[in-house]
Amino acid sequence: MRSLIKGNYREVWILAYPAILTMMSQTIMTLVDAMMVGRLGKVELGAVGLAGTLVWCFFSFFNGTVSSVNTFVAQYYGAKQHSRCGVITWQGIYLALLFGILLAVLGYWGHVFFALMGPSPQVRELGASYARIRMSGGGFFVAYLTLSCFFRGIGDTKTPMKAVIVANVINIVFDYLLIFGKFGFPRLEVKGAAIATVFANFIAAAVLLAIFISQRYSQLFASRLRLRFQWSEMRRLLRIGCPIGVQYFLDMGSFLFFAAIIGRMGDDPLAASHITMRLLHLSFMPAYGISIAATSLVGQYIGSKRPEYAILSGYTAIKMGLLYAVLLAVLFIAVPKSLVGLFNKSTQVLYLGSRILLFAALFQVFDAVGIISAGGLRGAGDTRWTMLVGVSYAWLLFAPLSFLFGLGLKLGVVGAWMGATIYILIFGLTLFWRFWSKRWLQLTI
Repeated sequence: MRSLIKGNYREVWILAYPAILTMMSQTIMTLVDAMMVGRLGKVELGAVGLAGTLVWCFFSFFNGTVSSVNTFVAQYYGAKQHSRCGVITWQGIYLALLFGILLAVLGYWGHVFFALMGPSPQVRELGASYARIRMSGGGFFVAYLTLSCFFRGIGDTKTPMKAVIVANVINIVFDYLLIFGKFGFPRLEVKGAAIATVFANFIAAAVLLAIFISQRYSQLFASRLRLRFQWSEMRRLLRIGCPIGVQYFLDMGSFLFFAAIIGRMGDDPLAASHITMRLLHLSFMPAYGISIAATSLVGQYIGSKRPEYAILSGYTAIKMGLLYAVLLAVLFIAVPKSLVGLFNKSTQVLYLGSRILLFAALFQVFDAVGIISAGGLRGAGDTRWTMLVGVSYAWLLFAPLSFLFGLGLKLGVVGAWMGATIYILIFGLTLFWRFWSKRWLQLTI
């Protein structure tokens, strides 16, 4: 089948749709989670939103680093070096275990980070407890991501999809039970939302690990035989993965700075901004799904010495993502108040959220182009350039512009999102230019 398709829409779609469904499942989970927490009040909603940004800031370095497993597995698989796919995956699992310990330690400092961000005392207290629980179980999510990268690297995006859908259903059920204290479970509110997410991540990681070490996969990829730590493979994994991790961390750091700016504006702007971010998941999570297909196909075609199909796969993925983003932009522009009202009915939150969503409509189109272009570049191992550009733009454009428009010019939360829009527009176009330049074809990993 692969030889008949070679980088066109059908091939990209075959890999992309399970990854898109995976991301959409996670999006639905976060939307339902936010809706449930939103029923507790705008303070709780703002606290979980700010805490979620803090948690992802710390997760991002570790997630970015292990995501390089996808690049190596794809290229090894394309070169028919199947046993090396298992070896590199085990190195990623060992990293996930180490990263889980580090995240748990960092979680106990959550109250310090919240104090530095300066939200209201109620938001600070609730957010710190949520962050501590999420980070204590962060290793489960990193392990899940590592194993997902193995399956996606070999072109199997359906297995991670099935695992995460099961986990997300579990998360929604336990959200309901633990947030509101139903059917004899304790009413834990914000803490309950965090516990449900950690448990769901554990289930997803356990399911994928069981499949990875099953007899079927062990026969082809030696997943039961090649378990030992190999420094040579670990070093290569870190050499490609650390730039991704650094970029993700500093990118999320700039978003944390952005969230802290909004947190100082009050509970209404914070809740409106959190709602906008949840709705943006409808855009950038499917874009990440398509970017996973781009990473896998570009990597596999480079590994099999067919660069022309690597290029075609990347362009096809970008066009698919752009079409979806434009359709979603129309939805954001057409019914902004109705979308915001799904989360909170406060008059001020509705007003601010609907105005922000108009900027988000433009924001997410260029975000999709950038995300998918970056996915293609990762498949080639072009991670250092994207790191340098990503970090530079995040702290020389995003952070200063959001501060200038939001606080300096006193345009409030709408001004902060104006700065974010300018940043993403420039960054998305820059990543597309890098893919278009084809300089990544000269790299070897």
